[in-house]
Amino acid sequence: MEHFLLEPGWLSRRLDFPKPEEFAAEAATGSLYLLRRYCGKLLYEIEFHGGRELDEKALPSRYVELLGDALKIEPSPSDYLGDIDPSFYVTGYLRSWALHAHLREHFRERFGSTWFSDRKAGGMLRELWSEGHRLNADELLADVTGEELDLDAFAQSLREQLA
Repeated sequence: MEHFLLEPGWLSRRLDFPKPEEFAAEAATGSLYLLRRYCGKLLYEIEFHGGRELDEKALPSRYVELLGDALKIEPSPSDYLGDIDPSFYVTGYLRSWALHAHLREHFRERFGSTWFSDRKAGGMLRELWSEGHRLNADELLADVTGEELDLDAFAQSLREQLA
C-alpha cells in the first residue's frame, strides 16, 4: 500500500493532495534510492556468503565499493557487517517491489488509470489478499497475469514516475 504515494491520481482523489505529480516524483526518487541500495546490498551479500575465503580486512572497503557504486554516495565502512540481513532478506523487498509493479500495471490495463477507485478492482484486491501467503510472488503473478516476476517492471514504474 505504501506505493500509492507513486499514484498522483490516488493522491488527488483520496487525499486532496496539492501538486500530486511533484510529490509522486519525490516518492519515486526515494523508491529509486532504495532499489539501488538493495541491489547493492544483494551484490555484497552474495559475495559475503559466496563460499570463498574472504579477507576480513578487505570487507569494509568492498562494502563501500559495491554500495557506493550503487548509490553514488559513500556508505560508512563500519556498516559492512551490520548491513547484512539474514537469509538474503533483501530479495524479499526486491521481489515484492517487482510484484507490486506488475500488479499495478495489470490493474491499470484492466481497470484504467484510476483503478484504485473501481469497485471491481477493490473486489479483486480483497480476493488476492484473502489468499494470504498460500502463493509465493511467482505463483501469484502467474495466476493473475500469466507473467513471470521481473524486477525491471519496478524500474520501469519508477522511470514513468520520474519522467
